[in-house]
Amino acid sequence: MSAELWAAAITALWTGVITSVSPCPLATNIAALTYISKHSGSHRAAVLLQGGLYALGRALAYVLIGFLLVKSLLSAPSFSFFMQKYGNQALSPVLVLAGMYMLDMFGQSFEGFNLFNPSKFKARAGASASLLMGFMFALAFCPISAALYFGVIIPLAAKNSSAFSLPLLYGLGTALPVIGAAVALDLGLKKVSVITGLAGRFEKYARPATGWVFIACGVYLGLKYIFGAI
Repeated sequence: MSAELWAAAITALWTGVITSVSPCPLATNIAALTYISKHSGSHRAAVLLQGGLYALGRALAYVLIGFLLVKSLLSAPSFSFFMQKYGNQALSPVLVLAGMYMLDMFGQSFEGFNLFNPSKFKARAGASASLLMGFMFALAFCPISAALYFGVIIPLAAKNSSAFSLPLLYGLGTALPVIGAAVALDLGLKKVSVITGLAGRFEKYARPATGWVFIACGVYLGLKYIFGAI
């Protein structure tokens, strides 16, 4: 694997983590996992299992969308040629804009709204329902998840011809904090507020740091591949 692909893989995984601990996706995840815990009886192992399946459902949604979208784009000869020849130039403004968005330079980020209500699943919080819930909730893109997934991951996957691996790594990144929340639920519901607070503090510092890294990378690509100054 080339250094460029390694960098893309790390970016996809880390971007998934940042997405999942952002306020809107985090609130949705906690609401879903709390609902699961209330309909799983007294067996904590069931909560952990269904939390893992919920995370898997989220990851599968991102993989499926990414695979179909990137494969469709790369099947167009003109787009494929453009990305092979001008991929780095195209990524430069994409990364700068994504970084500016993460730094709220376009105004306070709207936190979105829950398009799917966990109560619709009623008392059927079994294995299949948890998997489906995760899949559906991932499709209810918040502004931050839509901006990072379609604005960063999809162009990055197209540029590296990675229709499966990069969306998968992004999906796994979004699943990691969800699994952590499921472990917290397994230890007791009172722990959730603590985990949520920790995730919020982590996101407070990690998100702007990531935004500045994106801007720096975008500027570097622009200076090297657009202006030839490096």
